[in-house]
Amino acid sequence: MKSPLSLVIFAVAQLLTTALAASLRVQIPASNLIPNPYTLPSSTHATLTSGTEPPRRALLRRGDYFEFSNITTAGSYLLEVHSRDFVFAPYRIDLTPSADRSESVISGAWETYRGTKWEDRGVALVATPTKDLTLNVKTVSGKSFYEQRQGFNPMSLLKNPMILMAVVALAFTFGMPKLMENMDPEMRAEYEEMQKKSPMNSVTKAMQGGGVGGSADGFDLASYLAGSGRSTGSEKAPDNVRERKR
Repeated sequence: MKSPLSLVIFAVAQLLTTALAASLRVQIPASNLIPNPYTLPSSTHATLTSGTEPPRRALLRRGDYFEFSNITTAGSYLLEVHSRDFVFAPYRIDLTPSADRSESVISGAWETYRGTKWEDRGVALVATPTKDLTLNVKTVSGKSFYEQRQGFNPMSLLKNPMILMAVVALAFTFGMPKLMENMDPEMRAEYEEMQKKSPMNSVTKAMQGGGVGGSADGFDLASYLAGSGRSTGSEKAPDNVRERKR
């Protein structure tokens, strides 16, 4: 059992440590995203992380704030607020000894940015070093875990390449006959002559297949693709070869 004297010494040491330590209060103010901070879930918490000691963790209190007390180790800290429904801005907190080195004070507080250098800081939030600081954190955005299904948009059909190709094909199908009817006779005859000489026209007729006049210029596409040396399907047998009677 501890003696009363040791308990008194321990209590005095705790009081001295508290008196020499800095304190940070993190407040969540009402905003457009959070009109009523009282609705935040109880799992909301804040962390104060440095590279020299384990992270400090503070739970959300009744007045919508987090309390970090007895901060004695000098250095730079990263303040983050973790919430299920919202994203809060991170902050950099610098703690240094006072001028007479009798206590620790908060010498600087800045909004920092994820993915950038630690030296990249925002606007200074502490004008002069202070032992107790109340900091209002900024709500950046809300968290959304579900993607909303988009409704039907007629304009999206016009952005579809297949729909555009179908529209162009229909325009040529119904527009070209009208254009040919209104075309000058000489120009129409010249256009038809160009179509006959076009190689694409020959390929199109060949792909249509058989019959008299079904292939273009005696070209047999099936025989050509089969590897046969004959380009037509209507070549006669040589005169010296007799055909077998049926």
